[in-house]
Amino acid sequence: MNLDLDDLDLGWLYRQKQLKLREIHSSRATFKEIQISELLDPSEFIQPNTVVLSVGIAFANHPQKLKNWAQKLADAGVQAIGFGSGLTFPEVPQELVDATLEHNLGLFEVPREIPFISITSAVQKEQSRRAGRRQQELLIEQEKLNSIAITGGLAALCQYTATTIGAAIAIVDSDGRIACSIPHSGLSAVPQAQAHLDGGSQAINHEGQMGILQRMTRFGDRHHMFSAVMRTRPSDQHRALIRHCAGLSDILLQRPHAMRTRETDLKTLAMSLLLRRTDHAPNVREIFHDVTDALGQVRPVVISGTRAQAVNKTLNHAASQLEDHDRALSHLILHDTPEPAVLVFLRGSRTVKTTMELFGNTISEVRICIGLPTQIEKITPALIQELVSQAVLLKLGTFSEPREASAMWLRNPAIQQALDARAQQTYDRLIDNDDVYGTELAPTLVCFAQSGGHLGETAQKLGIHRHTVRTRMERIAEICELNLSDPLTRAELLLIVATRGH
Repeated sequence: MNLDLDDLDLGWLYRQKQLKLREIHSSRATFKEIQISELLDPSEFIQPNTVVLSVGIAFANHPQKLKNWAQKLADAGVQAIGFGSGLTFPEVPQELVDATLEHNLGLFEVPREIPFISITSAVQKEQSRRAGRRQQELLIEQEKLNSIAITGGLAALCQYTATTIGAAIAIVDSDGRIACSIPHSGLSAVPQAQAHLDGGSQAINHEGQMGILQRMTRFGDRHHMFSAVMRTRPSDQHRALIRHCAGLSDILLQRPHAMRTRETDLKTLAMSLLLRRTDHAPNVREIFHDVTDALGQVRPVVISGTRAQAVNKTLNHAASQLEDHDRALSHLILHDTPEPAVLVFLRGSRTVKTTMELFGNTISEVRICIGLPTQIEKITPALIQELVSQAVLLKLGTFSEPREASAMWLRNPAIQQALDARAQQTYDRLIDNDDVYGTELAPTLVCFAQSGGHLGETAQKLGIHRHTVRTRMERIAEICELNLSDPLTRAELLLIVATRGH
């Protein structure tokens, strides 16, 4: 974005001590840029509101022509002249001193040791600094407009913009109906908008008033025109804020259309489900776009408990947490479950930690089963039933992570009974042996099973010598009557250990 340059006063330039400038004629004039010229008549190339630097090469033999030169610069809108001494002239010529005084131009001397580029660089650096500050101020104002648009709506948005830039603002539809009108200092932007309903975005200067029109998005055969009118020329920052306000207004005016579209999709989906006609149902991912992550995934979570009140308390806490971040909770009360239960859809990108943070300290009377991130199209009744089955096996006040789900089948009563019987023949024998003889065979078996049957890793975890582990494992094989070199036996022992609470 090319923002307007600030007006710099000559006093600022003289205060740059490193430039060693000597003021000859004081002036309260301001300038925007520095230009260097050695032409006899530079007026064709000179911009208004500038300071011109020169060493007077063109006047080396004709100093009397400096008077005419100064007049041409004054007519071109130059505010001051910086004359470099010590090269063409040992000092600033008196002819130039008299001419600048006559034409009310500022005049200062630039010592020979100071290159002109030092002056132009100082000015450019200051203009860049000020432009950066204005850009930051503009971003802050745009963020304010965003916030006001969300919390206050169309009228509040236009009112704040009108006050900030000092302009009247109006929004009129293609039929001339006023959607919003904010007058300012006796000005109204409605007539300008109504007079240009079929026009495009443009700037208008009429009878001392500056107008800006922004044509907004067309919907069908309708569109809106955003109009701003002010008494002074709008700055680039003002124009940027007007465009931003018009864009936000466009979104706010489209919202009813978007909401109607969403409502239509939901009703179509409901009718399709009612008639069991999924071939005409809207795209499920689009319906759930507020819940799915960038990959189209959701994280299913089942909350269950012995009391419906406890489940609702946890659910309401999560809803409140999401509402604070301007998000809505997607949930479904589950029926035909062993106890009160509810299904919640969270974004697939949400971690287990942040999922549990949603529920806070309300989980003491509920069980929470957290599923893996899953494509929304792959969420099935069977998957949800599996989560429900896993949830009811948990203790109240606890939760299961997705990585624990693979072992949840071990809690099946029939499987648990078989593992208990096998444990009596193996693991429990070791516990009895340890109690009688003071050995540590049971802990050694646990570590061996969890280490994948690696003696070295087992020894490292237990902090004992590898030979000691080998001796213990031989004794374990003898007591339990096992072949520990058999992979199936080691797998069986791992399952037994897992169901013993290790």
